[in-house]
Amino acid sequence: MLRRGTITKFDYKDYKKNMEHYGLANPPAYNLSAIPKDIPLFLSYGGQDDLSDVKDVEHLLTKLTKHSKEKMSVRYQASYAHLDFVMGLNAKQLVYEPLISFLKLH
Repeated sequence: MLRRGTITKFDYKDYKKNMEHYGLANPPAYNLSAIPKDIPLFLSYGGQDDLSDVKDVEHLLTKLTKHSKEKMSVRYQASYAHLDFVMGLNAKQLVYEPLISFLKLH
């Protein structure tokens, strides 16, 4: 994502597969401006996550600057890797309880 500077759909790295799925040689960018500004968004990410790394999330956040601050929660867990959000011993306290509170609020 950061190499191209865009947030795109999955790149099959194969012209034929991209054409089959998207009708384009390269995957199209997501239209983040189509996300309603007042839809509740809860974003949680980890500092040790190789699949959704900090730079990617920070790039995403630059695209969401016009989103309602009251409707968005961004939570960073420095010690969390990708699976910690599912299997972390303290995920209940650090991720799920704040998520449930957010959902009840909105």
